[in-house]
Amino acid sequence: MLVLLCAVPLLWAAATDYQKRIIPDWTWISVFLIGLVSTFLLPAPALYERIAGLLLPGICLLLLAMKYGGVGGGDIKLTAAAGFCFGLNALAFILFFALVPACIYAVATRQKSVPLAVFLCIGFFVYAGVLLIAGLI
Repeated sequence: MLVLLCAVPLLWAAATDYQKRIIPDWTWISVFLIGLVSTFLLPAPALYERIAGLLLPGICLLLLAMKYGGVGGGDIKLTAAAGFCFGLNALAFILFFALVPACIYAVATRQKSVPLAVFLCIGFFVYAGVLLIAGLI
């Protein structure tokens, strides 16, 4: 159920990031709040895994943005919120299926900056599909 609640804000973030290259604050805030509420309602993922999912990718993307650019603040906040909501392990799965197509898109279009929310959304739906097939949703 948690996965289904995050679909709308992630789809909205993807659409606006693709069209305007901006991620509305309400999208990452809602994903974070869904994760916060689910912390008290669902036993998994554990709180430490959620905190690791929030901090590790968020800090890594922030450092990349400061050093090289190309990663926007909305991308960082949305990834960190998804990490808190789903936990570090699930976020690693989502990022794998997000970053591979993002790299292919960047090479194919010869762009240095890609709308990351679009590819996070793709990774999220692959993750949701796997959970659905496994019967965990």
